[in-house]
Amino acid sequence: MQNNVIMNINKKYKFNELVDVIEFEELLKSLYKATGIPNALVGVDGEIISQTGWIDACSLFHRVNKQSNLQCQKSNNNLIKSVSNGKGICTLCGNGLFDYATPILLEGEVLATLFLGQVLMETPNMEFFKKQAQKFNYDENKYLEAINSIPIVTKVEMESTMDCVVKMAQMLIKTSLSKLREISLEKDLHQSNQKKIQLKDILDFSPVAISWANLDGNIEYINHKFTELFGYILEDIPNIETWYKKAYSDLKYQKNEIKSWHEEILLAGKENKPIPLSQREVSIICKDGSERRVLVYLSWLGDKCLANFNDITAHWKSELRNRAHDSMLEMVAKDSSLSDILNTIVKNIELEDSTSLCSVLLIDKDEKHLFIGASPSLPDFYNKAINGTKIGLGIGSCGSAAFLSKRVIADDIIKHEFWQPYKGLAQKAGLAACWSEPIISSTGKVLGTFAIYHKKPASPNSSDIERISFAANLAAIAIENRNARNELEHRAYSDYLTDLANRRYFIEQAELELLRCNRYESELSLIMLDIDFFKKINDTYGHNVGDLVLQKIAEVSRIILRDIDTIGRIGGEEFAILLPETTLTDAIIVAERLRVEISNTSVILEKGEVTFTSSFGVVSANKSNIDELLIRADKALYKAKASGRNKVCTFNE
Repeated sequence: MQNNVIMNINKKYKFNELVDVIEFEELLKSLYKATGIPNALVGVDGEIISQTGWIDACSLFHRVNKQSNLQCQKSNNNLIKSVSNGKGICTLCGNGLFDYATPILLEGEVLATLFLGQVLMETPNMEFFKKQAQKFNYDENKYLEAINSIPIVTKVEMESTMDCVVKMAQMLIKTSLSKLREISLEKDLHQSNQKKIQLKDILDFSPVAISWANLDGNIEYINHKFTELFGYILEDIPNIETWYKKAYSDLKYQKNEIKSWHEEILLAGKENKPIPLSQREVSIICKDGSERRVLVYLSWLGDKCLANFNDITAHWKSELRNRAHDSMLEMVAKDSSLSDILNTIVKNIELEDSTSLCSVLLIDKDEKHLFIGASPSLPDFYNKAINGTKIGLGIGSCGSAAFLSKRVIADDIIKHEFWQPYKGLAQKAGLAACWSEPIISSTGKVLGTFAIYHKKPASPNSSDIERISFAANLAAIAIENRNARNELEHRAYSDYLTDLANRRYFIEQAELELLRCNRYESELSLIMLDIDFFKKINDTYGHNVGDLVLQKIAEVSRIILRDIDTIGRIGGEEFAILLPETTLTDAIIVAERLRVEISNTSVILEKGEVTFTSSFGVVSANKSNIDELLIRADKALYKAKASGRNKVCTFNE
């Protein structure tokens, strides 16, 4: 029997023996609908397992013409030749389109090949395709129309998409293979009358973690894969009770779910009945404190309860990350707050490891401090203490990571040099390790940090590094998107030269203030100012100097005006100021202060300086609408201009 098991383990399978081809084809169709990328799956014998989507440029032109079809065939041959060596490849066919191919492997053997393409990596060079149309006598207009419909996908996006599909296929293959081997193994075990020592030898061959316990709940055997997967040896877990206490950290789950399941299993064994819910997906705490996600399958063989543990950690983490990514994109699309998006990312990343606590710190405008972006699991006193952390070398993991623009690992906070001034705070919060990853924008700018804390000293493995990098990248997308939205909104409402409110935004704000003023019968005044002899400044010194004068006016106004006041550039050299809760008398005082300050300032040039003055018109709202208010302010301004300029005047009916 042992030889039969070995032969079964080493059997070579075909793709369609391990994967439901119809369901996988539906998956590839969904990929095509979502991305527009044509795809095909080809078996090792050249059989086309699945084929979805053909672009018009190929089906109506390249494949039809004999000469251009030869170029297609040459590209395909190059792809097949490279993939036969077990490596993926990207090629540019002679017709100007990119094709990708990568093998789907099982234990080093090629089961099938995934093809993606044809696509473009950037906006097509239409001159090249016009020459193609002329060379092969295509209908130029229809051909160029077909070229313009080809999806444009970057190499990184294509490789990422291909990697995702291949990993999904390999996950399905491995899961199916493990199941087939388990079934075969159980069948052989039922038929075996050999001694226990021979049974153990067979089980030690299994690629699946296996254990068995007797009716009294004593664990009698675990195989090598079990120890490799979880770290425990038989002496560590002599019985089921001990195993549950060590494997399941959540006491409530252990008591309400696992213990009751165990009792049902024992009852089924004693009464020789099938095990209810014989398969479960659970998270197991390993001996080293790490966590693995497994599918547990239980069956009774005589008086022995056989347990198979199929490791699905990689797939589980991939699912969690896909969910985190999808949740983040959905929230971005719905214009959720940045705080909510970052909290969702943090909570999803924490799900991968129940022993981790995560936080996001964001860099402030002066790029000198970090403030809390999301930190739902850390104590409030700790969050308050680190909010506003300076960026600098030696300022904990996060301050140092932001300063260095690279990952900082403090596997033992008490001993790490960067944590010496803050180790007391960390101890109070129960934190013993901190790994911090800088959040980097697409342009290389530091946006903040993503930190993973542990309550015990811990060093990251390759999976942890991948997790924190993934989290930082997700956070970067969310932050950049929010910054881009804010920038677009700012540009929509701001004057490009002075960064003050533009005319449209100023009018909107004025209408709101007028409504408020009329509703609550409060005071509201408006100042309109105009730079005296501005055309002469432009004609004498040039428009660049005129721009500097406008910017100087904005700078002086910001210093004198209150936060609740609104100033806007509503014309070339014309500005308007809205003063809530301000009487006409007080508004005149503000205008006079501005007039004096402007007349005392200047624009410094290489050869001297340029001085200038402004004229002011001041009016009160008096239940006016915005149009009436601006007309009266403009008349007051004209009065100031007519009476000699550099003056403050009001409008009298």
